[in-house]
Amino acid sequence: MRTKYVLGCLGLLGLISGVLCTGGAVRWLRVPVIEIPPRKYPPNNAYESYRALAQRMSADLGADGFFNEVEQRLFPMRGSPTADAADRAYYLQRMSPYLKEYTLYLDSPSVAVFEYDANWLMPEMVHFRRIARAEALLMEEELRRGQSAAAVQRARRLTRFAEQIRNDGALIHYLVGIAINAIAIDSLRKELPNLRDSKALRAIVQMVRDYEKHRTPMLRSIQHEYYFGLSVYRDLATGRLSYDQLAQSEPADNPLSSSSAWFLPSTRIMVNTALPEYRQLMKQVIDEFKKPCWARSRTEPSPKHPLNALLLPVFSQASLKEVHELALMRLLGCAAAIRLFKQRTGRYPTTLDELQLGQMIIDPYSGKPFIYRTHPAKGFLLYSVSANRVDDGGWSPYRSVAISEGDLIPVRRPLPKSLRHQNSGQRLCPPVWLK
Repeated sequence: MRTKYVLGCLGLLGLISGVLCTGGAVRWLRVPVIEIPPRKYPPNNAYESYRALAQRMSADLGADGFFNEVEQRLFPMRGSPTADAADRAYYLQRMSPYLKEYTLYLDSPSVAVFEYDANWLMPEMVHFRRIARAEALLMEEELRRGQSAAAVQRARRLTRFAEQIRNDGALIHYLVGIAINAIAIDSLRKELPNLRDSKALRAIVQMVRDYEKHRTPMLRSIQHEYYFGLSVYRDLATGRLSYDQLAQSEPADNPLSSSSAWFLPSTRIMVNTALPEYRQLMKQVIDEFKKPCWARSRTEPSPKHPLNALLLPVFSQASLKEVHELALMRLLGCAAAIRLFKQRTGRYPTTLDELQLGQMIIDPYSGKPFIYRTHPAKGFLLYSVSANRVDDGGWSPYRSVAISEGDLIPVRRPLPKSLRHQNSGQRLCPPVWLK
């Protein structure tokens, strides 16, 4: 009797274990429920026109071997440009129809076109930057001829273009917009020490006001990155995307890089075990991007699941790029406003509050007004505390590269020839006083 009782208990325990194991397997092997909102686009979406324009540029300019040679001489990956006047003229002549066309859509509603799909390609991005570079060449020519107001108007068009191509877009759209804005104001920042044309200065202030009005915070792009990541999990769980496709650019020792050890059931287990952590980490990231720029944490999320370690972008660097752009635009607008104030009143403003520029005077790195000083002989000094959030007295990196030391100034200072071959230490530019 006792033997039968023991065997009966063991059988019951086995049955319960089997049911539990089967239930667990069903739970981890099921296709996860992932809800992703559909993308929505306005009628007559300007981005569609920009994308069609980029497709024509690709077909036309891609077949022109000489154009591509000239472009490499104008904008080399390394070293200094080697193009001559004839090269510049040919480049601008070929780009002319595209530069005219993109301006036709600047006042139309625009939402970046993409879908939550790992296989969605965006070849238009390279051509958007090409438009900005061509416009920058024309700006440089206008500044050399003393047509500073015309150069500023061209920069205003580019900043509007940057906002349209990144509006409601993914992180890649936003970063390309940052690159275009940097190109748009680069020549103006180099010219700023000599720029005193009141019409051009007013246009700069208005450009920055427009930028502040239309600027889309990076938060929207981070939210789209969340849904994009969910789409990757969905496609992995349904077999539409393989680990090989996902990890093809990853190091060979990546534990997910070999599909030979994986098949759909194990993939679903990986997805189901990764999703809770992914949702939690992305909520933390989104909550950080809801904070003011100066209050955000610089700590990256630390995923424990290998799938999340593979998928999560580096958000802190993206945040720094957003803040860097905002600080430079505001510094440029404030410097122009200070010059206009001096021209109008014969004196420099006592504080930046006198300029009545609202948020434009706020340093996004500190949440306080930019550091501003005046000197009866030197003029005025204006700078941001930059990424280290420390007042370094206006000493700033050459070319305003975002580094761990130094402040950020409205002027772009080229690296002196004497320092170009020195690799030791941080090379900082002395404080730049403007009059």
